[in-house]
Amino acid sequence: MKGPKPPVAVRVKSLDDFTRLALALTDSPPLLWQFKYEKKYILSAFTVYMSWKGDIPLLAYIPLRKKPSSFLAYRSNGEGEECLFTDNIEDTRYVYAPIIKLREAPQFFKASLQGKFPHPPQPLGVELDSLYSLMRLLYLVSSKEYMAFPIWHFRRHGRRILGVCIPFEHYYESNALPVFFYIRVGRASHEPFLRYLTSRSGGESISYSRSTGDPKFFYAKIIDVEDMPLFPG
Repeated sequence: MKGPKPPVAVRVKSLDDFTRLALALTDSPPLLWQFKYEKKYILSAFTVYMSWKGDIPLLAYIPLRKKPSSFLAYRSNGEGEECLFTDNIEDTRYVYAPIIKLREAPQFFKASLQGKFPHPPQPLGVELDSLYSLMRLLYLVSSKEYMAFPIWHFRRHGRRILGVCIPFEHYYESNALPVFFYIRVGRASHEPFLRYLTSRSGGESISYSRSTGDPKFFYAKIIDVEDMPLFPG
């Protein structure tokens, strides 16, 4: 294949999910790419995972009905989430990501959307016993790395999967040992976040939440995708 290797394409199910992936629980908004492909406006963002040898780029994307404005805005409060497109960043209640608009999609982006991307070695799949173990893991890793790892939600072999990919750096001769920690769930909540709390009197508490408005909780964002070709499950 000539040119840059195409990233692994991941279609996100809704604009809310895409905006949550890009802007929820982060202080460093990503650069968003917009281009036209097969008569649709595609909004996309790169997410990179450290893997066995080198890094694996994911192209998370969502088709839009019309061309977006210059910025994607997001906020989460006690009422829930809100996302919108705007041409200015004056309202301080929101966080923003700039959108760069391409005259034409690069060939390696087109190949990615067509599924013509390399299939790198999968992470090690580790099934956990419960959401509690998953949230303990995310709480520890997020506290150490100062970043919010997304929980990916998708269907695999008729079962719903909630999982997160964590790289453990410098594993023997490899750059990292990538591990996909996951649980299988019978049904999934429509709420966009999981929140976690531990106290001396009540022990551990986990619940689904529509917002991140209560500061006493630790939050993890759930991203609903059509499929996750990179991860086992």
